[in-house]
Amino acid sequence: MSMVRIGLIVLFFFVFSFNGMSQDSDSIQTTSISLETQMLNISDPVMAVEEEPKEDRPPLFNRIWGPIGLSLLSVDLMRDSAKYGLQELARSFVADTFRTHVDDWLLWGPIPVMYGADLFKVPAKNTVWNQTKFLIISEAGTAAITWGLKLGLGIQRPNNGAFTAYPSGHTSQAFCQSQVLFNEFRDTAPLLAASGFLFSVPVAALRVLNNRHWVPDVLLGAGVAMLVTNLVYHFEPLKDWNPFKRKKNKTSEMMLVPSFRNDFMGARFQLRF
Repeated sequence: MSMVRIGLIVLFFFVFSFNGMSQDSDSIQTTSISLETQMLNISDPVMAVEEEPKEDRPPLFNRIWGPIGLSLLSVDLMRDSAKYGLQELARSFVADTFRTHVDDWLLWGPIPVMYGADLFKVPAKNTVWNQTKFLIISEAGTAAITWGLKLGLGIQRPNNGAFTAYPSGHTSQAFCQSQVLFNEFRDTAPLLAASGFLFSVPVAALRVLNNRHWVPDVLLGAGVAMLVTNLVYHFEPLKDWNPFKRKKNKTSEMMLVPSFRNDFMGARFQLRF
């Protein structure tokens, strides 16, 4: 395989990983125009109209084209000539006995980063409760699709291990968490948002260097994770569900009414909440 093609693969991998960043400037411009329009309406009492603020949501295509492209690239590289060539090239940088367990815990890195940012009051897209919901839904959906493909396709690992290579589970979980972090802080703290990929990209690389996965395995794992997570953030399932939040008009009442008669003395107690 030529070095030009290898370079293109690496370039595509990073482009698809950070495809959401291209929407930042558009969202900022839209917000500025919206603010200017509101100011003009307020200045003219005749034209002033009270409207509910509408959240600008990127088109669905902008959220899914990158992950789908990454997945299609993975399918193309499953050809033996490409798959074995890439594996040989990647493993040439390490010894045949190379093995590290860093990727087993590095994949969880984006989670403490996200909650740490919440602890320090960094503005995010959603509340901590909704962040947690979307993270769980994204993780569950990603794991279901990943393991469905693993068991259904039955591709053997490059170290002649189990037939559960394609796609990479470590990579999919790492990129799922990175994408959640990115979607939460992309508009308020872009560098913080992108920091999650400092965990997920090395996880993908180490899965190959450890000879646990082929290069197409990690590409599909990343593609599935980002696709599922972006779909969750586009449709926002269960966004308004919060069993811990009391209704605004719901209040607690306590009433004690004494009662006196010639032959009776007592009281009626009522508690409503």
